[in-house]
Amino acid sequence: MECNLESISPPYQATLHAASRRAVWLGIGTVMLASVGYGAQGILAKFAYAGGADVPTVLAVRFGVASMLVWGLLFALPRDRRPALRQSIGTTLGFGALGLLFVTNALFYFLSLALLPASTAAVLVFVFPALVVLWSVLFVGEKLTRLKVGALGLALLGCVLTVDPVAALAIGASVSWLGVLWALGSALSNSWYVVLAGIVGRGKSPLAAALYSLPVTAACFCGYLALSGGYPSGITTAGWLSCLGVGLLAGISVYLYLIGVARIGASRTAVVATTEPATAVILGALLLAEPITAVKLAGGACIAAAVVLLSHSR
Repeated sequence: MECNLESISPPYQATLHAASRRAVWLGIGTVMLASVGYGAQGILAKFAYAGGADVPTVLAVRFGVASMLVWGLLFALPRDRRPALRQSIGTTLGFGALGLLFVTNALFYFLSLALLPASTAAVLVFVFPALVVLWSVLFVGEKLTRLKVGALGLALLGCVLTVDPVAALAIGASVSWLGVLWALGSALSNSWYVVLAGIVGRGKSPLAAALYSLPVTAACFCGYLALSGGYPSGITTAGWLSCLGVGLLAGISVYLYLIGVARIGASRTAVVATTEPATAVILGALLLAEPITAVKLAGGACIAAAVVLLSHSR
């Protein structure tokens, strides 16, 4: 027996609409929290580098600790609330592919940071929301609405204004074309991660996705670290604590991110994720004494407007 919205009484229609709006805001909120966690990881990584850690060490600790965190969460849950560990072959391979995409996403981004100003790298990497929307329309069948296009435009504009690349280049920073290629490679990898997470994770537990994908990423970076001679010998206690903090935030952020993309879809998730560079700017000002300009504040306002606009799209 088919049922349409017109056949439902108006009070019940209002209840369904309110429940749908709450679900959308819950998905947006989890993605925003995940983006805050990702932005904070960049700041902690700077402290880790200052403490003698290198990129492979930070990434190996990051995903190793994140893997242990999500598996610890699994056993902390009551048995009746734990996700099923036995998945189909296709789902398991999909989760493994998410882990491999995380390898390229993280590695390319950190390589670009070594060659580019952080603001320039952030602008290039955050072309990925536009790519996510493109892939979602071409391959997933999502509809490209006016509200979604407007929110995407506002978010990308806000991202550029927030990191203020003109000011960064004005102080004498140079641009490496290899760094540009690494950053764009990270953006491409991240866009496919979001789209694949929306496809593979549909109807699946976000915790199950994290349980399978994060160990794959951790194994890749830990294996590289072992083959390349191990971690640097002069890492300070503060450096190790910073690496640990990056890992804890990574585990929480990945879990929240997967929850959000399962609730609001790939394209919405990509737009909301533009809150990450805004978080990095704010934390950079608070912890690293980096300046906040009127242009950056305008960028933050654009991102906030995009999130609000996105919550009204069907």
